[in-house]
Amino acid sequence: MRSGVLQDRVAIVTGATRGIGRAVWEQFSYAGATVIGVYARSEEIAARLEAERESRSIPGAFYQGSVHDPAFVKELMQRVKRQFGRLDILVNNAGITRDNLAMRMTVEEWDTVLQTNWLGTLLCATEAIPYMREQGGGSVINVVSVSGIYGREAQANYSTAKGAVIGLTKLLARRHAQEGIRVNAVAPGMIATEMTESLPAGTMDAFLGHTHLKRQGTAGEVAAALLPLASGAAAYVSGQVLKVDGGFLR
Repeated sequence: MRSGVLQDRVAIVTGATRGIGRAVWEQFSYAGATVIGVYARSEEIAARLEAERESRSIPGAFYQGSVHDPAFVKELMQRVKRQFGRLDILVNNAGITRDNLAMRMTVEEWDTVLQTNWLGTLLCATEAIPYMREQGGGSVINVVSVSGIYGREAQANYSTAKGAVIGLTKLLARRHAQEGIRVNAVAPGMIATEMTESLPAGTMDAFLGHTHLKRQGTAGEVAAALLPLASGAAAYVSGQVLKVDGGFLR
């Protein structure tokens, strides 16, 4: 049974077929929202989720495209507005890693990560906010990372991209607050997703050694932290970066 916390809200979630994005799709759908999931490559997973959505009569859709493609993003927002009538929530979750030591990092590794993590967030927010303004408000939630706060070895590109999104979050929050649009970020720590499965054991142990709870978080725990920001239960929260990291220290 669906609850009503996000009843009659329309949400776009990028990177919705895996990890945190999938958990957000599930929790927002359960909370009553019409959720549009965006994905780039996971066609088989998207097809299964679409079949699940239809079998449970959950409103929404899945659209395939690249968030760093301006034409796709523009059409995405127009299509959501035409089909569902409004746009209340944008979760910029799409992200990739191409880890390497900074001195060995290639231009391609820099460009690929910056395009998806930084440019994709910028384009989606820029295209979504005018629709939110027209209807009198909305919520933009950018999924960043503790890497963007502290910087991480061998993640110069990822840390730079997420750090830039944190700056963008604060800028957009200040610029659009008087229009009823709240912009915040959530910074997960070491979350058990497909992205962390390939990490060497030593890297994982070192990270968790500096984490209060001494364990990985779950995608569901991150998604649960987004709900108050999306629903308006945290209506006095603006321009903030909420760490969901188990108490990560450095």
